[in-house]
Amino acid sequence: MSVNKQPKFLGYLHSFRAFAILNIVAIHAISFAIYACNNNRLHPKDRINIINEVLFHNSTIYFAVISGLLFSVVLKTRGYRTFYNSKLKNVLFPYLFLTLIFSLSSSKSVFILHNNFGLYFYEVVHNFIYGKAQFTYWYIPVLIFLYLVTPLLDYIIKLKRWGTILTLIFVLAPLVISRVQLVELREGYFLSLSTMVYFTGAYVAGMYFGIDLDKWFSWFKKHMLVFIIIAIITSITAIYIDINDIDKIGSWSLKSTLYYIQKMCLSGVFIVIFKNLGERQPKWMNRIASKAFTIYFLHAFFIYLFYGSLKQLANFTSLKPLNVILVASFVLLISITLSLFTAWVFKKIFGKYSRMLVGT
Repeated sequence: MSVNKQPKFLGYLHSFRAFAILNIVAIHAISFAIYACNNNRLHPKDRINIINEVLFHNSTIYFAVISGLLFSVVLKTRGYRTFYNSKLKNVLFPYLFLTLIFSLSSSKSVFILHNNFGLYFYEVVHNFIYGKAQFTYWYIPVLIFLYLVTPLLDYIIKLKRWGTILTLIFVLAPLVISRVQLVELREGYFLSLSTMVYFTGAYVAGMYFGIDLDKWFSWFKKHMLVFIIIAIITSITAIYIDINDIDKIGSWSLKSTLYYIQKMCLSGVFIVIFKNLGERQPKWMNRIASKAFTIYFLHAFFIYLFYGSLKQLANFTSLKPLNVILVASFVLLISITLSLFTAWVFKKIFGKYSRMLVGT
């Protein structure tokens, strides 16, 4: 089916968007639970931490794939003016607004405000450029970069002679070019070209597959077992390298490569699963998907907000690992619930303009 004949709303991609944001919130909720239950330490070889990493690490890849798919399937036909106007309202404006809000707090506490306007202004600019207002915001400058280069990428993909080859190079580049990991961001690393290239691979893949989505859906469905096997192999290998501290060779990360392969394969697998559901998409996932950006923008704040109050439950060492599971479940539920509630409040107060404040 050609792009022009695709329906404007694809329920299964909406479900996949919900799946993506749930994965992203889950890794943060579980990581914070492990951190709280181990006296503010995160042990890389902790069994729950390894399972958490294998299941959810690099789930932002799903978002990049979805963004690429939706551009080719839906947004491209509406023109670049509409495309950039929607990204301005739904991504850039709320990112700026929330950066202004979260930069108000001192680095010492979310409840202590800056008393130096010059320092606040510096932090706003710094946080906006590098995505530092919340630990999850690093991806937004990457996403903005992907939006900016979309016309160029679209032009490259459509080249008659070199289009497919160059597309393949983009998609395979993350195998040898690693992203900057969150732990490195905390140590002072900033937005890097390698991270942009890394997510460009997934974004370009989504754009390319979206040109003829039904064709590629049939191809993925036919080879689904192969992708499941690859995902399992990369997962087992990732567990092995975590246990044995095998990762970096210079600036190249084996872990980064493995999780790219794993999440790209799982993207195809879960899209097929959701598409096979047809009209039977889970209704609750539709609500999560429609507020995905709001949840992404806000969930980290609510995790931080309730972190201290969970310490008492977290310190019940006799409950391990049940206390980790209980804390993680609560953090996951409360951060999503409060993000949805905030979206509802902003919608009630600001109406259609709430999208420019909290992304919905």
